[in-house]
Amino acid sequence: MMQEFSTRTAARLGDYTLFKLLLPAFRAFLDINVRKEIEKDRLVILRAADAQRMGSAPQEADIQRLLQQAREIDQKFLQQAAVFPVNIHIEYRDIEEFRRRRIERLLELAGRLLAQWEMTPRFRAAVAHLYSRAEFESLLREILELYSAETKMLSRSVHIPQIFNFARDSLSETVHTVMVSVAKGLAAELTRKVYRRVLSS
Repeated sequence: MMQEFSTRTAARLGDYTLFKLLLPAFRAFLDINVRKEIEKDRLVILRAADAQRMGSAPQEADIQRLLQQAREIDQKFLQQAAVFPVNIHIEYRDIEEFRRRRIERLLELAGRLLAQWEMTPRFRAAVAHLYSRAEFESLLREILELYSAETKMLSRSVHIPQIFNFARDSLSETVHTVMVSVAKGLAAELTRKVYRRVLSS
């Protein structure tokens, strides 16, 4: 889901003149960024699986550990991003509100699905048992929009070449607007795929 989200966002940004000039480098930047988010999500899902095996729910200490692991992944991202003509100093006070909420939503979603999977060993059927179509679409959209909000906050940490400084806020707002639009469409599309097959089975 996250990889497709990134791909669609980059494609939509290509419709904007300024991004056409920056798109090759920006797409590479987005690819690096989304890979780190996929790794963070993987750790969240593994933590939900561990809690399920132990018959417990994730605790505050688990969320704090995941936030710390996310920071460690960020450091690897900064090393990879060093090849781009930007300087990044992540202001965690700006982003961790959104990051924490996304972790909480994903922990809850993964935990509930893993528990239901033991009784309903088909993903789509498990989803349909736990969530109405509207609820599932709303949850997917919220997770993607929280990532979009975090990305917008992260943009404040990016110092770009002076020639583009005048446009930074505009660029950030454009990226966020596109991401929110893509999130809405992708959440709806994924939900249709899940529930169409459930209803036809």
